[in-house]
Amino acid sequence: MSEVISIIRVIHILTAILMAWPVYALVAVNQRVRLGPPLGDRADTYIENIIKNRTIPCFVFQGTALLSGLALVALQDQGLGDLLINPVLGLKFVLLLLIIGLLLYVHLTLQPQIDKLFDQPGNPIVGEPAAKIGTLRGRRKQIASVCMFVVLTIAMLGMQVYSSFPIWLTVLLLALIALFTWRTYKTQMPYGWI
Repeated sequence: MSEVISIIRVIHILTAILMAWPVYALVAVNQRVRLGPPLGDRADTYIENIIKNRTIPCFVFQGTALLSGLALVALQDQGLGDLLINPVLGLKFVLLLLIIGLLLYVHLTLQPQIDKLFDQPGNPIVGEPAAKIGTLRGRRKQIASVCMFVVLTIAMLGMQVYSSFPIWLTVLLLALIALFTWRTYKTQMPYGWI
């Protein structure tokens, strides 16, 4: 049984790593901003296709994280009640549901609006449609930043499911995650962590 638990843990951890997509989406979006106008050129088509075609894989990764996490709970003689008893485990669960909800919002609401604006005749896109695209992209970028913060927080909490950190260390790590997320949101991160 311990081998099965080990395999599921590896799947769970790999899934968390693969959910790091918001980092790369933010880098790509920040690079597109550097190109400037006009909207509607090949760079926009390229970026939009990458972003919207990653939604389904993100749902798969999120579903895998959910199922593997619940399997770990069940296989380790814990029940769903442990999601309420163990605050770290419960918070990880709630945060995963949050990013699933945010991705649903982007997939069902924001992305179709952006696609509709890009599908209008006329190239380059200027005026009111360009402004709307900018606003929707800005909202999508903010949501990607929230998702990135949440995924990194879930990873940090994952380290604490069985052995918690002191509160000061958890707060410090959350502050560093927030700082890294903000930096990723605002810059192209030319030197990674630095």
